[in-house]
Amino acid sequence: MLSDSKWSAASVVFPLYGWPGLILFFLLLSGGLPVRADGLFFRVEGDALKEVSREELARTLSLKTLVTENPTTGKKATYQGVDLIDLLNLGFGDRWKRYDAVKFVSRDGYQPLMTPKTILAHRGLAAFREDGRDGLNPFQRGRGEMVDPGPFWVVWDVFEDPAAKSDPWVSWPWQLVGMELVRLDLEFPRAAPPADASEEVKRGFTAFLQHCVKCHRINGEGGDIGPELNYPVSVTEYWQPAWLPKFIADPRSVKWNSKMVGFYPGVQNREAIIRDIVAYLNVMARHKIEPNGMSQSEVRLRFETQ
Repeated sequence: MLSDSKWSAASVVFPLYGWPGLILFFLLLSGGLPVRADGLFFRVEGDALKEVSREELARTLSLKTLVTENPTTGKKATYQGVDLIDLLNLGFGDRWKRYDAVKFVSRDGYQPLMTPKTILAHRGLAAFREDGRDGLNPFQRGRGEMVDPGPFWVVWDVFEDPAAKSDPWVSWPWQLVGMELVRLDLEFPRAAPPADASEEVKRGFTAFLQHCVKCHRINGEGGDIGPELNYPVSVTEYWQPAWLPKFIADPRSVKWNSKMVGFYPGVQNREAIIRDIVAYLNVMARHKIEPNGMSQSEVRLRFETQ
């Protein structure tokens, strides 16, 4: 039951913003959306668990300092924030260590996955201060776009632990607003290749989860920054076979104004990984499923009977 004061506030919201504004107002009251711009939400398999404000983080966890390389400039930077493992323990307890992956949700639609093994193997920081001041320094991306990486930016110690640079599961999500524990079989039933797929295709799917799904979708599953790659027409059907690997490796050598970044230059076996990803995309072109058109159980049943 809403109090008189809340009904009064709603009566002000509706004339100004209509039904969309009123719906947003009630979502905020019910906890359906993060209330604070500087807070973090925690979810488990799509279900909301809790939300923690930055003030609560500061009260609960120790502020840590990390001197590392800014991946956008290549220069040394000093960040302050909370230890990533401490943050995950605060949000999820120990259960996050038993899940397949943690999905990091950014405001701009970027949704990288990181395995517990990777997170435990390296030192990560959820940073919200830089160079001793509150907030994070904006940086220039692509062809002049300025990006504010706040409210949180996950950064990694690559000076004491250079292996963090080459770990294929390590990502540096900025504009972080939440984290979710996921099981890969439930998170990507539409994007998973058939059970009888070749080892090359299975490697390609793993590489796609490591490098591509943070921005792109397959059959509606994945990140929101880049385009859907499989439905209704696969990227392998409208790109010439010789040009698709070149575009993945170096997008601007094919499209001068592409916003996509080239496939990780420092990763080992780079060309072989790109071939595996293309093999996975070719197989998925024969396994198209309309996004949101089927339940997860229906999707699994469809693949089991193919």
